[in-house]
Amino acid sequence: MNQTFTKIVRISATLVAIVGLVTIPFGRTVNAAAINSAPRAKVSFTFDDGLSSIMTNAQPTLAKYGLTGTSYVITNCVGMTTVPNTCRANNDAAYMTWPQIQTLQNVDGWEIGSHTVDHSCLASSAAQDPDDCQTGKLTASQVATELSQSKATLATNGVAATDFAPPYGDYNNAVLAQIAKYYATMRGFQDQNDNAWPYNEYLLNDVAVQEGLTPVSQIESKIDHAIANNLWLVLTFHDIVPVPSTNPDDYQYGTAELDQIAAYVAAKQSAGLLQSVHMNQGAVTSDSNLLPNGSFNSGITSGWTTDSASITADAGTNGSYPDATNAVKLTSPASGSAHLFSPKVSVDPYTTYMFKNFLNLQAIASGAVAFYVDEYDANGNWISGQYLKQESSAFVENMNFTYKPSSAAVSGAALQVIASGSGITAYLDNSQMFPLTSAAPTNLVANGTFDGGITGGWTTDSPATIRADAGSNGSPNNPVNSIALTAGGSAGNTHLFSPKVPVSSAHSYAVNAYLNVKALTSGEVGFYVDEYDANGNWISGKYMTGVRSVGIGTVGFTYTPSSSNVKAASLQVILVGNSGVTAYFDDVRWYQN
Repeated sequence: MNQTFTKIVRISATLVAIVGLVTIPFGRTVNAAAINSAPRAKVSFTFDDGLSSIMTNAQPTLAKYGLTGTSYVITNCVGMTTVPNTCRANNDAAYMTWPQIQTLQNVDGWEIGSHTVDHSCLASSAAQDPDDCQTGKLTASQVATELSQSKATLATNGVAATDFAPPYGDYNNAVLAQIAKYYATMRGFQDQNDNAWPYNEYLLNDVAVQEGLTPVSQIESKIDHAIANNLWLVLTFHDIVPVPSTNPDDYQYGTAELDQIAAYVAAKQSAGLLQSVHMNQGAVTSDSNLLPNGSFNSGITSGWTTDSASITADAGTNGSYPDATNAVKLTSPASGSAHLFSPKVSVDPYTTYMFKNFLNLQAIASGAVAFYVDEYDANGNWISGQYLKQESSAFVENMNFTYKPSSAAVSGAALQVIASGSGITAYLDNSQMFPLTSAAPTNLVANGTFDGGITGGWTTDSPATIRADAGSNGSPNNPVNSIALTAGGSAGNTHLFSPKVPVSSAHSYAVNAYLNVKALTSGEVGFYVDEYDANGNWISGKYMTGVRSVGIGTVGFTYTPSSSNVKAASLQVILVGNSGVTAYFDDVRWYQN
């Protein structure tokens, strides 16, 4: 949804100008807490195919240490409890039944994922891989059936699968684009690469664990590596048996060895060094989205705009889970670059945000699809920007990256998606922005919310015109208490003085406050900084800015001590006599930049 915020423009101390009130529309939604909002060491136990040894050997072994896993199930092989059978994955192994799968999920607390309908290769043909792949190569329609029918069958049996693993780790960009329509994540196979925060949900790398190839010591070393580097380690097992085969084609691993790995993980988890997660628990997610219409279900609307006919709304089901129908198509412009602009959203300069964008870059000859964030001050003026990420190769992925405003002057931000180059065909979907963590510095001024009234070092030379107010006229952040300013017809200026704040000439400071000017006939509400030496003696002062118009917003400025002799400073709010001012003042924040 969109809300309108009225703000006083933030002014540099060097400008010393009178400030008017302006209205800037910024899109905003209610924030929800982000999941996995910072890098942390994680491990996942995953098991492919849905073999019966998951119930008989793997589940009890992990449960012994309070652990669970993710089982990727081949739906057509469910119920093949005798051997030999006709399951393509391994016709010499038994598979779980639907009641067992439901028990694994609903009683034992495991996650169930999809591993296709019949374990066909999704990208390769028999000519490429005669040992594992079907005769001939699957068509796009057949791949879609493997993905959609598996999901539907799992749903019919009480499993809402959101995570997928391709048989044999067999995929290409076309297959990835199909997977993204039905599932939130894809775990590869034998990729061996690290998963570094904030990850790419459509290529979660794993370590295949097989008897004779992956000793316990090697897995323990990889766990230690994940802990040392805050990585997400994904382990992939198949058949867990007491006496495993050392033939790699049997994909077996020993129960006793799984026990040793589980014990090691449990010990690290108990020490607070590691977290064991299902595949649907590891990604950076949030129910919040500061970007309206991020799914593009309404096309390029709701504040989204473009400067190029080569960027168009697309309803051809080229997007991503959970709603793949609508997306934005990006193609190469005739010349220069084409841009998709998001709505401006209100940001806090001390908060780090996450951007997530699904990108299917189908083709590119040169150039890149890039992501840039424009930054705006409180008046809506562009003041800076950050170039954050790009993709220059054909790939299907979630482009996840963090953004932190570049200075305390940033009040708004907007995403810019840039298509620059030749031969580009790409689809963008599910653009999301949400807050991660706030690192606001300490407020140097005491009682800035005036919950204690005019106390905590705050004073006034005119209690009649400057007084504490508890009528909920303050800042929306904490509205009950504020300071009422009523100049009326008084001839002389009156003042509100803040407590002294320790400062250093080596730093600059951001001073911001809420001001609601309800009436004003002349003059202003002025802002002045008094400066003091190490002994507390007044040595100088600076007029910073003033407000001469009716409105609600934030007044702010940057203050730098005028010399090395200045060791403390205080804010002076000046209520000009005969100005007819009625105003409320609140939420004073004095931060070191």
